[in-house]
Amino acid sequence: MDNAQLIAQAEMSPCVGVCKMDEVSGWCFGCGRTDDEIANWQVYDSSSRKVLHASLSDRVEQLIVRRRAQRNLGKRGNKRANRRPAVVVVDL
Repeated sequence: MDNAQLIAQAEMSPCVGVCKMDEVSGWCFGCGRTDDEIANWQVYDSSSRKVLHASLSDRVEQLIVRRRAQRNLGKRGNKRANRRPAVVVVDL
């Protein structure tokens, strides 16, 4: 394979340089691929890459939605934890 072919293949990679894997799904937060898909990307044929590439934006969107929901739960939990307890005055 010559340099032009290597460059063309590298440009087709969906990698965005984030390279952090989600522990639940096994998908990369940046590109949406699994470890196996990343490792095998160079040996996939063009049609296999296109099929996989078509699902990646949905995967990344799912990761974003789930992560935002987790952060929002954490923020709400922290606000509750930081509130002062209610004071109840009882006349005797």
